[in-house]
Amino acid sequence: MEPKLSPEAEHAVHFRALIHRLAQKFEPLQIFSFSQNSYTQKSLGCFNDNQGYFKCDYCLFVVTETATRIDYEMQDFANTNYRQGTITIISHGRQSVMDAVRQNSRFFISVLTYGKLLYSKDGLLHCDLLPPYIPAKGAIKAIRHYEYRMPLADGFLMCASECLEKEQFGICAFMLHQAVEQACICLVRVHIAYRSEFHNLYRLLRLCTCFSEKPFQLFLSTPEDERLFDIMAKSYSGSRYKDDFTVSRQDAESLYQRVASFLLLAKQMCNEKIALLAKSASDDAVLKNADQV
Repeated sequence: MEPKLSPEAEHAVHFRALIHRLAQKFEPLQIFSFSQNSYTQKSLGCFNDNQGYFKCDYCLFVVTETATRIDYEMQDFANTNYRQGTITIISHGRQSVMDAVRQNSRFFISVLTYGKLLYSKDGLLHCDLLPPYIPAKGAIKAIRHYEYRMPLADGFLMCASECLEKEQFGICAFMLHQAVEQACICLVRVHIAYRSEFHNLYRLLRLCTCFSEKPFQLFLSTPEDERLFDIMAKSYSGSRYKDDFTVSRQDAESLYQRVASFLLLAKQMCNEKIALLAKSASDDAVLKNADQV
């Protein structure tokens, strides 16, 4: 009898098969993994036979031949076919990627240099041809995005408070959705310098996990968390287009408190990252001055 594969080994087989199917169906040039978070759970007792569970969440970056965006189609395919965790996919055309690299993009240079190459169609985008990231203006750019996005998030939270007071609970949930969306976009821009263009809160939170689990944990740690978050996520379309979309006062109040806490967390995380970016720029400048002496 063949030995039974460990949960980790079994997962690796499924994941490689998924990447192969993605490559066959969508024909990208490259697929990179720029985040991998794994979780192992084992149970041993009188009434089970050493059961094991392995879960792995990935953030994937896909390079395509043309500028036509296929990340939504790829995301739907991954959601349907990957059950051992979650996969968050973003994709860009090769020319836009190389243009961003020439413009000193922190995100694209980092992913292409340090990301794990899972698939390559023709061997393009060799890492040894990439210029190093220059951190001189990283903090300045992050501050600019922070000062634009966080006031928007605060404004939507204020609108949610007014809707809560006027018992417009469905609109309140929508305003909270907008506040979380703006805060997530800000977190992503500040931490990894990526400009996200999607509105799905689940996808945004999963993208945040490539640099911190805190946002995801705040909203999705328990079944009750998941229920409330799902209400907020559905409010994006439900509050505007569905006559039967309703939110109770209790749920609206609970969501409001969670979102208010999230904005505080987002501000703290952004400020800490901006300080690190400023230090990196300062250290880089010192090294360059030392080299010139």
